[in-house]
Amino acid sequence: MSCRLVILFLLKDITSISKGRENVTQYCLTILVFNLISSKVDYPMIRSEIAMLVLAILLSSCSKDTEVKPTKIPAEIPSNEIIRIPIVVHVVNYSPAPFEISDEKIKSQIEVLNQDYRRQNPDHTNAPSEFIDLVADVGIEFHLAEKDPEGNLTSGIVRTSSEVTGWDGKTIADETSFEDLKLYNTNQGGQDAWPRDQYLNIWIADLSDRHGNLVLAGYAQFPDCDPRIDGVVIDPRAFGTLPPIAPNLNYGRTATHEIGHWLSLLHIYGKDGDCEEGDMVDDTPVQLSQYTGNPTYPQSSCGSNDMFMNFMDRVYDESMIMFTKGQRERIRSIFNDGGSRRQLYLNTLNNN
Repeated sequence: MSCRLVILFLLKDITSISKGRENVTQYCLTILVFNLISSKVDYPMIRSEIAMLVLAILLSSCSKDTEVKPTKIPAEIPSNEIIRIPIVVHVVNYSPAPFEISDEKIKSQIEVLNQDYRRQNPDHTNAPSEFIDLVADVGIEFHLAEKDPEGNLTSGIVRTSSEVTGWDGKTIADETSFEDLKLYNTNQGGQDAWPRDQYLNIWIADLSDRHGNLVLAGYAQFPDCDPRIDGVVIDPRAFGTLPPIAPNLNYGRTATHEIGHWLSLLHIYGKDGDCEEGDMVDDTPVQLSQYTGNPTYPQSSCGSNDMFMNFMDRVYDESMIMFTKGQRERIRSIFNDGGSRRQLYLNTLNNN
């Protein structure tokens, strides 16, 4: 009798014997299979070989309780776990003066984000010696969404063209009604946000003044915002590393900075011009005010050297190179149980 036939006979008999048991998953099949082998196979040598093979496979699965239990998701994300966040990029191109915003340009930005949030940006080693041990791998990776909210396949890039600009999404002291924020309304020429518990929304939209000059690189919403506007807005000239690109905004660090806000980080200088109100992170030095341009180290205020090379200051792209371990902990805490982006984290577990 062939081994294949023996296995078929065994399966048939195991099924027959198993019927009627209240909880088959708690019943160890080792002894049952051994007895069936003895009764079904006539030749001792074959019987012995089959028995050893089947027992080796089944014995490892036998225990006092073999019932499969659901995996419990820890309340606090393990420190070595990589959080993977899907992004949808809403390209709202200003039709009177459109930009060429290629898929390659968008993908170059995703690459920068994954370097900066994983401490894989080559320039992080330029941190001053007093700060080098604080440089952190935040443990977050980003990717373009592969499915839309309805479950259909997507590139993660949605394109429209209209007279809506990035200024049509900027709130003024929370006094602007949602209906007036055309950037976030598809029926007004913008694009509706995708559910924030499933995606990071990024709108690419023109932030020029009336003369066509770039005056604001981008802005972001904090985690407790209205879900209909949750995400970040970035001008095309400050997005990615490929043309069109503005001088000093050509490393893709505007998105790194703005997404830092989306992940709950404040500016490293806290309240501008105040040594008493910081960024609520223990390992970033208290800093009096923002830095711009390309400062030279050291610069000091409030009794210590300033960490102007942090991603959450406002220096040129080439001068910002690091997050700290304290910033990492603040970011990751919002994905823990009770955190403001916990549901997003739970949904990424189901989709990754």
